[in-house]
Amino acid sequence: MLKKFNELSLKDKAYLIGGLSLLVIVISFGLLNRQTVTVSLVFTQLSAPLILVIFTCLVIGIIAGSAIGISYHHNKTQDLRSRIAEAEANINIKDRELVQYEEQVQQLKQEAKQ
Repeated sequence: MLKKFNELSLKDKAYLIGGLSLLVIVISFGLLNRQTVTVSLVFTQLSAPLILVIFTCLVIGIIAGSAIGISYHHNKTQDLRSRIAEAEANINIKDRELVQYEEQVQQLKQEAKQ
C-alpha cells in the first residue's frame, strides 16, 4: 500500500490526506455526540443519530462533487478529442499540399534542366 501511495501525485496525496483527516474528525465528532436529531425534509421528518446524518450528508456531498468532476472531465475529453480530429484533418490537408508542392518543384527542376 505504501508503494501505491508513493506513486500518487502530490495533488492526489493532498486529497487523500485531507479526506482521511476529515473522516477522522467526522468519526470522532460522531462518537462524542450520540444524540438523536430530527431532520425535517419537505414532506416528512426523520429521526436519526447525529453521526448518521453527518455521514449521509458527507457521502451525498462526495457523490455530487465527484459527479461534477466526472462531467467536467468528460466534456474536456470530448473537446480535446474534437480538437485532435481537427488537427489531424489539418495535417492531412497540409500533407497533400506538401506532396503537390514537391511535385511542382520536381517539374520545375526538370524544366530548368532542359
